[in-house]
Amino acid sequence: MKYKGIILIICLLLVACNKEDDVSEIFDGHRFKITGLTYNGQKVVKDVKEFYAGENTYWIAFSQLTFSGVLEAGVTIEGSWSADGKSRKLTMRITSPKNVDNVSDLCGKVFNIIKNATEYSGDKNVLQIKKDNSAYIELSSQYY
Repeated sequence: MKYKGIILIICLLLVACNKEDDVSEIFDGHRFKITGLTYNGQKVVKDVKEFYAGENTYWIAFSQLTFSGVLEAGVTIEGSWSADGKSRKLTMRITSPKNVDNVSDLCGKVFNIIKNATEYSGDKNVLQIKKDNSAYIELSSQYY
């Protein structure tokens, strides 16, 4: 009986120590509004008001294997994504557009971070997509 108790305690500890994110819960079926940008270690404040210009700009929606969204007006973005809940590695493969010539500096920076994403942090309510620790976008959830 003594060993059953010890085995039960060990099993409970192993289950409690699971630090893997539920990637599906974080991404699938969620629409995120881009609410902030840090680039080269500097918080971009001046142009961030563009993020709030309307519901139809600066958002990304995730489905099971794909994402779509709008950066600045007229610039739609689509692609596929994959994430690892244990390491929090994130890959976003943009299929359209291939480049963002003739867009605002803000739009170009957001596109660059998405295109070169390496990891994520956060949850289904508040999320960061990171190129590295000095370049990332901040997102807030909107359900659709």
